[in-house]
Amino acid sequence: MPATPGWCVWLTGRVGAGKTTVATAVLDQLRTRGASVALVDEPEVGAHLDQGDRLGALVWVISILADAGVVALVAADEPRQATREQVRVAVPSFVEVLVDAGAGPDDYEEPYAPELRVPTRGRSPEASAAQVVSWLEDHGALAAETPEGPQPRPRPGASRSGS
Repeated sequence: MPATPGWCVWLTGRVGAGKTTVATAVLDQLRTRGASVALVDEPEVGAHLDQGDRLGALVWVISILADAGVVALVAADEPRQATREQVRVAVPSFVEVLVDAGAGPDDYEEPYAPELRVPTRGRSPEASAAQVVSWLEDHGALAAETPEGPQPRPRPGASRSGS
């Protein structure tokens, strides 16, 4: 196991909220900083690995990445809170980010207590991504940018309080 374990940043939200767009912008910002990061797009996983257990395939991929010290950005259309809670239990260092574009389909169950709520209406993907990156810095998942260069990441804590 690497000295600094990875994280699962699960971007959730209604269909069309901008989950993949924000995740791609976060990916770009983290890569610019030299972070080990991967985008796990749920439809892609389903197309390549799903053999009747879409969620199991997704958790498997995320767990492998997190165990390797990678920040796994997950953009998934998972409308049920209970299902997302199953992933939270199965994946260490799980961070739920509500990508909030406002009203949408009624079958979506908003998270009870997401670590972060990112509004996207009238906001650039880069601004939304910067909010996610800032949260990751504040909670030890990513070294803060300093003039001296990146600082080592501490191990993830148990705190779930968010901005």
